[in-house]
Order: sequence, then C-alpha cells, then structure tokens
Amino acid sequence: MFKFNFNLDCEAESGTEDLETESIEPPLEWLPALRHEITKHHLPSSSDADVIEVTIGTTKIKHLAESCALKKLQEKGNSCNVSSVLEKHTDLVPAVYEGGLTIWECTWDLLQHLADLDICLKDKRVLELGCGAALPAIYCALHGAHITVQDYNEEVVNFITIPNVAVNLYNSTTEEAATSVDVHPSQTLASRATFYSGDWAAVNELLLNQQKCESNKGENITDDANDEGQKFDLILTSETIYNPSCNKKLLDLMTAHLKQDGIILLAAKTHYFGVGGGTQQFANLVKAQDQLQVQSITSNSLGVKREILKMNFKVKQ
Repeated sequence: MFKFNFNLDCEAESGTEDLETESIEPPLEWLPALRHEITKHHLPSSSDADVIEVTIGTTKIKHLAESCALKKLQEKGNSCNVSSVLEKHTDLVPAVYEGGLTIWECTWDLLQHLADLDICLKDKRVLELGCGAALPAIYCALHGAHITVQDYNEEVVNFITIPNVAVNLYNSTTEEAATSVDVHPSQTLASRATFYSGDWAAVNELLLNQQKCESNKGENITDDANDEGQKFDLILTSETIYNPSCNKKLLDLMTAHLKQDGIILLAAKTHYFGVGGGTQQFANLVKAQDQLQVQSITSNSLGVKREILKMNFKVKQ
C-alpha cells in the first residue's frame, strides 16, 4: 500500500539543527510538456484481465488495476524515473513521480459530484489535470464530451491513462471506424481524447502556443490567444494541491484555459499533513488572484476532511 511520504521526521528535527550547517538543495527540475498519441498498442486486448468496473450513478466505468499498469511497466523494462521510484514503495517524489498510478479517494468524491450535477456534457470540452487513471474525464467522455487529460509522468499517461480511455471508448468508436475507409479505431479515439504529460507551467505554455496556431489558421488571422473555441467548458482536478509550491502553476493553467462561462471543480482534502497544502490554502490563493470566485461544496458523504471547490470567473461589472 502506498502512502504519502512527506518526511515528517525531518520536519520535526529541523528546528534543532544549526542553521549555518543546513545545506541548500538545488532547485527541482520539472519535466517538459509532451503530447501523446493513441496507437494500436493502447487498445484493449484479451490479455487485459485486470480490468475493474465501477458504477457512478447509472454510468459504468472501466479501469485497469494498478497492478496491471505496474506489470506492463516491468515488462517493458522501462528505464524511466517511475520504475525506480515505485521500487521504493513511495507515492511521490517531487518533480520525479507524482502518484499518478494510484486512484486517490477524492476522485470518487468528484465522480459522485458529477453524477449528482446531472449536467449536459455532450460536445463539451473537458480538461482533467493531474488525471492519473482519468476516471472523471472518462465519465464526461461517456456522456459525449471531448476530453483533454494531463498527468505529470509520461509513463502514467502511456500505461494507465490512455489504456483506461481506450477500454471505455473503444467499443463506441469501433462502429464509427468500421464505416470509414482505412480509419483505424485509434484514429477515431484520438478525435475524442487528447493526452499530455509534463509540468503544469510547461503544459500551460504548450496549450497557449497551440491556441495561437489554431487561431491563426484560415482567412481571419488573429493574435488573440484567448479564443474561446479552444478553451474548456469544464476543468477537473483531484488530489493535486498537496504541494503548495505548485499551486500557482495549477491555478494559472486553469485560469488561462477556462471559458468565460466555464466551471472548475477541484476535489481535495482540507489539509495535507506534513506539507501544509489543502483546500483552504488554495481558496486563499484564488481570492488573492482575484479573477475567479470560489465556493466550497461539502456534504455528509465527503465528511469534514474532504471537500470540492467550485470556481468560475467573476462577473464583470
């Protein structure tokens, strides 16, 4: 079982150390942004026996077991950062591995909230950040949305995110592909889902550059990177605000790519012990930025330690 390792012992001892002898750690090197394509190797096969099915409201969602993804990583002999970290049975190492192979408990809160909202998702553009297994985004895709998903590690995207999307959407896209000449199901899937990995600041820049390219296509050339058509109606994220030093990057990314009438739903714990992050601290950051209004949504099912923040742009006077 994985647990957040936040070095509480080190924190407790830090107060007794001589400040003059403390070493200064080098700045973290965050991963660049990459876009990933669906290939035939991502499509479900008969060997994928470790597929779990859950029901959210009336919607059935499938996902690969964590053990299945780990097995595939080992079979590939992957020399990536993730493999070495997972051998140490830790949930995360900042800037190296950010826990994307595990489905954290607030994911279920977010899924249930989406089911309770019962909103029309058909043809909506949905972005999930720090997606991991991407179950909230997949829920939206099953209800007709086009999804864009991001996780920090490319190995997570390739070995669990894309396979999860494929195992859920493959059947519904097979018929579409069958009616088209020389169109592989993976191509049809790609028209319904887009995948990224990397640091939030780098992904933000990549998406902004892509928006500019899309806006400059055609006869009406414009320098406006704020094209609403390339932004998102709904942005989702769960269990991503445990590291306060990364919160501004996350907020900047969400604010830059949310439509003026769009909504952000963030599910997280009220406080992450050992690091100081939590919903109240993030809500304070939102208020300080003064672009979005934030509302806390709680219920008996969430309890006092977890909540959902709903954010949208302030109405201009």
